[in-house]
Amino acid sequence: MADFVQLLVNGLAIGSVYALAAIGFVIVYSATGVVNFAAGQFVMFGTFAGVATLLNAQLPWPFAYSAALLIMALFGALFFCAVYLPLRRGSVVTIIIGTVAISITMQNAALLSFGSWPFRLPSPVEDSAVTLGGAIISTHALGVVGVTAIMVGGLWLLFNRTSVGVGMRAVAQDLQAAKLMGLKVNRLLALSWVLAAVLAGVAGLMLGPMWFADVNMGDPIALKAFAATIIGGFGSLPGAIVGGLFVGLSEVLGASYVSSAYKDLISFGIMIVFLLVRPQGVFGEKIQDRG
Repeated sequence: MADFVQLLVNGLAIGSVYALAAIGFVIVYSATGVVNFAAGQFVMFGTFAGVATLLNAQLPWPFAYSAALLIMALFGALFFCAVYLPLRRGSVVTIIIGTVAISITMQNAALLSFGSWPFRLPSPVEDSAVTLGGAIISTHALGVVGVTAIMVGGLWLLFNRTSVGVGMRAVAQDLQAAKLMGLKVNRLLALSWVLAAVLAGVAGLMLGPMWFADVNMGDPIALKAFAATIIGGFGSLPGAIVGGLFVGLSEVLGASYVSSAYKDLISFGIMIVFLLVRPQGVFGEKIQDRG
């Protein structure tokens, strides 16, 4: 039982990272109709932003994390201006190919800047643990779950209790109608990319102490986030959360009780089943038609 509790918490921690990446996926898709295939590299950039501020600049924790998230916010705005805006008048396929190209560029830029040697990002609660149900649980893993819950609550308040969030939902529902209502569409679209980048930054900072920071870490994260959105429901924020947690749990529990060689097969096998049986996912597609 103690082993199961430990695996459960670890699975929820990894799943929380996937969930944040998947939420960024969904926010961009809902607002722009574009599947951002650079989402995994966003998380990788978030981790290396932490490497730059914590390890290289040796900043104290609060300043290092704040600086890393500010870097990610600026990067999201730059991505919107340099990638999405120039391509937005083209087809959706053109923009998607653009995100793939930028994903490769980001990976090579990280390789040139930091090298191929992996880094281990320290945690603010390094070597701290608590006893839960007879199991020794990493405080960092519990913190990851807690921070994700806070982020999800903050997103709910943003989208349901603020005029900016309501405007973002309006743009996601019908872009042309939002323009006719006088909403500053470009600003709201830019905010979607910035928000996705910040969420990826939080995910990267939390993932760093659990994984080694490596320039190739973005690809598997992107695939898991994509699987999470398929399972939960493309375009659904609750679906992204549930899908991310489900993928994390299936990965950790599958590796422990089945085989580590098949942990990815389990997650993607379940995704394929959903595509065949219930392609709209658990929560279904909220946005059926774009104006």
